[in-house]
Amino acid sequence: MKKNYLVILLIFSLLLATSAYGQRPTGQDRPERKLTGTVMDGSAKITMAGANVLIKTVTDSLLSGTVTDAKGQFEIVRPNIPSVKIEIKFIGYVTISRTHSGRDPIDLGVLTLVEDAQVLGEVIIQGQNPLGEMRGDTTSFNASAFKTKENGMAEDLIGKIPGVTISNGEVQAQGESVQKILVDGREFFGSDPNIALKNLPADAIDRIEILDQRSDQSRLTGFDDGTYTKTINIILREDRKNGQFGRVYGGYGTDDRYTAGGSLNLFGGDRRVSVLGLFNNINQQNFSSDDLAGVNANASGGGGRGSRGGSGGGNSNFYGGNDTGTITTNAFGLNFSDKFGPKVNFTGSYFFNNTQNTLRQTTNRQTVINETTTQNYQESLINFVENFNHRANARIEADLNDKNSLVISPTFSYRTGNTYSDRDALTLANDTDSLSSLRSITDALSSSFSLSNNITYRYKFDKKGRTLSTDINTSWNNSDQDSDLGGTSKDYNRNLFDTTLQQTDLISKGFTYRVNATLTEPLGEKSIGTFGYQISNTKTDSDQRTRVLNNENITVLDTALSNDFENKFITQRLRTGYAYNSNGWNVNLNLDYQYAKLDNESFFPTEGVFVKDFNNLLPSANLSYRNRESGLNFRFRYRTSTNEPSVTQLQNVVNNQNPLSLSVGNPNLSQSYAQNLNANIGRFNLEKNSSFFVFANFTSTDNYIGTSTYIASTDTLINNDIRLAPGGQITQPVNLDGNFNASMFMNYGTPIKGIKTNITLNTRVSFTRSPGIINGLKNINDNTNLGQGVSFTSNISKDFDFTLGTTGTYTIVNSSLQETLDNNYYIQESNLKLYYSPNDGKLFVGNTVSNSLYRGLSDGFNQSIWLWNIEAGYRFAKNNKAEVKLVIFDLLNQNTSISRTISDVSVSDVYTNVLTRYGLLTFTYIIGKFKSDAAPSDRPQRGGPPGGGSRTW
Repeated sequence: MKKNYLVILLIFSLLLATSAYGQRPTGQDRPERKLTGTVMDGSAKITMAGANVLIKTVTDSLLSGTVTDAKGQFEIVRPNIPSVKIEIKFIGYVTISRTHSGRDPIDLGVLTLVEDAQVLGEVIIQGQNPLGEMRGDTTSFNASAFKTKENGMAEDLIGKIPGVTISNGEVQAQGESVQKILVDGREFFGSDPNIALKNLPADAIDRIEILDQRSDQSRLTGFDDGTYTKTINIILREDRKNGQFGRVYGGYGTDDRYTAGGSLNLFGGDRRVSVLGLFNNINQQNFSSDDLAGVNANASGGGGRGSRGGSGGGNSNFYGGNDTGTITTNAFGLNFSDKFGPKVNFTGSYFFNNTQNTLRQTTNRQTVINETTTQNYQESLINFVENFNHRANARIEADLNDKNSLVISPTFSYRTGNTYSDRDALTLANDTDSLSSLRSITDALSSSFSLSNNITYRYKFDKKGRTLSTDINTSWNNSDQDSDLGGTSKDYNRNLFDTTLQQTDLISKGFTYRVNATLTEPLGEKSIGTFGYQISNTKTDSDQRTRVLNNENITVLDTALSNDFENKFITQRLRTGYAYNSNGWNVNLNLDYQYAKLDNESFFPTEGVFVKDFNNLLPSANLSYRNRESGLNFRFRYRTSTNEPSVTQLQNVVNNQNPLSLSVGNPNLSQSYAQNLNANIGRFNLEKNSSFFVFANFTSTDNYIGTSTYIASTDTLINNDIRLAPGGQITQPVNLDGNFNASMFMNYGTPIKGIKTNITLNTRVSFTRSPGIINGLKNINDNTNLGQGVSFTSNISKDFDFTLGTTGTYTIVNSSLQETLDNNYYIQESNLKLYYSPNDGKLFVGNTVSNSLYRGLSDGFNQSIWLWNIEAGYRFAKNNKAEVKLVIFDLLNQNTSISRTISDVSVSDVYTNVLTRYGLLTFTYIIGKFKSDAAPSDRPQRGGPPGGGSRTW
């Protein structure tokens, strides 16, 4: 606790410093003012969409910018400085420039642009949209500043944004995983990022916002509680918010490969309905990994950090899936959102999918036993999984009146699945002599459901800043699994065989509630205080019954593999906080006291009670600063948290689904205590359209829940009944100290104006220390990752697009038990994407070539894998809405998935089957009908594309 007291002292020192600082007068503490106006075409006497609105200093340094909407209107935050220069620009028109002082009206009225009489003859006029701007913690990018191909999707646009990467279905922004994608601030099919990216057209997007979204309670009360979700908010163009748009497609190819589906969006102001369908056997998906539960089930052990390359073909343009195995998918989704009156917003969605995956894996795992000995494990696994998933969610936001606000967020899911696994495994001693082998078959049926709801209520008192809010969260879950296991193992030392035939029924149930009440009180014009109380209780029950066939061929209950266990975890927390906001600075300090009780009870096969109490101080701090003139943003966060063990980790029952790799719970586990520090600094230079981000993170965990591994050298009985063959292992979770990880991600992007191409540099450095125990000896596994990437992304036109990039990562692996062991490895991922349409988007060709280079892995895993996909097609009908395309996936027939996984005591290399070469002929039709199809931004005779670009006159 000594470290905690130092942190608390630091926090209250900051509190005193900021309170003293807050007494200084400043002229920049006024609330944000937004300039508004309408831009008019002086000749045609109509409003102009797509006009650039720029705010500069009086010395011409660009501060921020935006573009007018479909009605020619704009709204932009005015920096809190005495005087600014406002410029209105549109290609082919005379620029409007005026100075605006802090005392002038914020409504600029109608601003009329007149055609430039000097623009004569055939000349090329070039302009460049502002890349974006920083708005507090939100980074906003202008979609019109990025060129995407004809009929491109949202993922094509977002993949061009500085600091954003899309790899293997995961979206990362500024070094963090994106957990939610919103559309105009509303949820779109829940929190699944992939659905929005793969179903919204790029040309319907006006802006892309990247932000750390605060919790509902934090947004309602205005007090920062330190809970954030990395979020991308897609802002649609005004002329795309009223109408119908989407696409339908179908195709058939070699080896009976097929695809069909589509999406339809019916938008009418506030009311929005979206429907999508997806049917294919080419690994194409537009939903999250939660819908693929069990697909990559590999019970051979391992876990930790890994990397995968060449798995599935890169991007959806070539129909290559990003998941291993061969997957057949049938999916349907419905999303609805509307405003009911001026006070109620509703969003709800339902999603169903059925997946079938056939997976073949080859695993080579090396485990450190002591200073001189290692052991190898080799496995061949065939895994078939079929899942049926139903997901539904809703969100209701209601401003009941000026004082009362309510947010209700229910979710529901139901899943059934069937898993069949065929495993062939062998363990080898340090001298490569065979120790034991296994052949087993597992067949399991499972079903599960979960239901949760969160209600957040806020009451505002008459005194400004004084609020009372409550947050109530409840969740229920239930799962049921029946599995059959048949296996035969061999002990090579004694040349003995052992047969296992068993049936296991596992029922798990859980209920959780959490109630939180918070009172905020203003402490001045610039600061606010908070006091709160929280109570939560999690109760889980797990009942496992295993029956085996004994020597008399009679099925009997095996008490060593059966267990009935109940876990209760109760916490109570007192919360205090202080927030200060002034002159671009935002400071939030919190200090919580938490009492927790872990109450476990075993009913079968033996009775026992395990009770532990915990008392913790949980400080947290958030410090941020923004400078509108320089575009600099800085954020620092410190947070502490506790994590209780799961019922699976606590339950003292052996899992023998892989008889050579057993696991068992530990009812004596304690909760872990983590401290996290992260800092994020970013800057936009809007004049040069360049960006720079640095994200750093450090996490240290006391009582880290690691693993203790025992590897048998001779026949060993577990719980006096379960036989562990020589070379077999059993793992158990234990509390360990010494776990921490640190990482740094840096991104720099700038345009190369001569070739209209953006260059992006990514640097990533990380270090992870994982403690573990192997045969009673403590092992410290240190992993250092050094990564450098560079990419060139074109921004030329919708008819010519390319991306060229490469990323190399070198990983240094050190084991304290065997310091001379060399498991260092290197992975290089390179790719080239090229798209060209020679006749205004009708005829088009595309190529994607990628290479995955692996060095330092096990024998047979060091490879250089080339994946080459090609496509060619023709667009026709009005506005190129119809498209016929021929795709050849994996032309060289080399597609492969290789990964390395590092745990506290072992290193595993895994080869997995993926989709290989096929050809596919598809037809696609684009649906698009809007009330404002003839918006000024679409008129070619008025100065080129909205907001800039190039055009010949």
